[in-house]
Amino acid sequence: MTDQAPEAGRQGTLGASATLPAPPRRGGGDADGGVPGGGSRGPRFGGPSRIRSLVIVGIVVATLAIPWFNATFAKTPSNRVGISYGGGPIEGSHFQRVVQPGSSLFMNGLFDKLYLYPADQRNYIISKATNQGGPKPDSVLASSKDRVQVEYQVATYFRLNTDRLRRFHEQLGLKYRAYTAAGWDRLIIDTFRQQIESSLQEQSRLFDVADLFASRNSLKSIQIAVQQSLSQKLQDALGGQYFCGPNFRPGGECRDLTFVIKRIDIPKNVQASFELNRTSQVAIATEANRVIQREQEAKGIAALNESLSKAGMNYVLLKAIESGTIKFWVVPSDSGLTLQGPGINGTGTPAAGSTATTTPGN
Repeated sequence: MTDQAPEAGRQGTLGASATLPAPPRRGGGDADGGVPGGGSRGPRFGGPSRIRSLVIVGIVVATLAIPWFNATFAKTPSNRVGISYGGGPIEGSHFQRVVQPGSSLFMNGLFDKLYLYPADQRNYIISKATNQGGPKPDSVLASSKDRVQVEYQVATYFRLNTDRLRRFHEQLGLKYRAYTAAGWDRLIIDTFRQQIESSLQEQSRLFDVADLFASRNSLKSIQIAVQQSLSQKLQDALGGQYFCGPNFRPGGECRDLTFVIKRIDIPKNVQASFELNRTSQVAIATEANRVIQREQEAKGIAALNESLSKAGMNYVLLKAIESGTIKFWVVPSDSGLTLQGPGINGTGTPAAGSTATTTPGN
């Protein structure tokens, strides 16, 4: 009995057998997920498929972020002026700043809008030529003082007044979407065309069609008057001086736009009448010159006849002597003259067939 007691103690309470150690897990860990030598293992990523998923998610996020980046950073071209307005999802649209042409890259702000307008010289051409002006032949019609319809082809040169860009944008730019090419063209046609027509019609009624067609000074007067009135008419119609001459610079003086009359045409029947009248005037002037020429010839003949009647035979004798047809001369003996005719040799002796005769004086 005494020899068996210790053995029973080793078997545990109530006769249970002693606990044996569990076998190690695959991968080298112990029973509670630890690693040999103590401590616990870090999180496991699940292999290459999970890494590929993370890479794809990163690419998608980067792609979606590109438009945000482009909207946040901006710059202006050398021929465009920008005006920035805030307009995020939690804020109202409000003016921020004007960005001058040719700016470097700057942070405009997420969801903020940058509107671009032309800062270089612009033109508005009304022409019947297909390579000028709009897509279709065009002209401006106006009546002269004598009620003849005159056709003008003109050009206007100008710049946008960038010193008043904010007011222009809020009053007109947004309405026409003038920060786009199509919107800008529509704005210029709607505003410039009406004022040009009005100015030309006012000035044309001050001149007859003959002056408009044939007088360069008359057209120059109309051109200057339209140029001066056009700037004022645009200012009155638009509510501000938004357009200046082609030499405008920011901070400088806003002068009148440059207006040029390229060509003027009148109805063909009127033009034919002018050409016929001009031809008649030339013919009349030619006949008048002929009459004057004949009058001068007649006066010359009359003067010659009068001189001949006074000279009598002396003139006839003078002409005969000059021509050499007379071989002798009758000279008074007391005249003291010695004459040598064409038939007398150098010694004073009459040559053969020639005679020099003197007669006594009376």
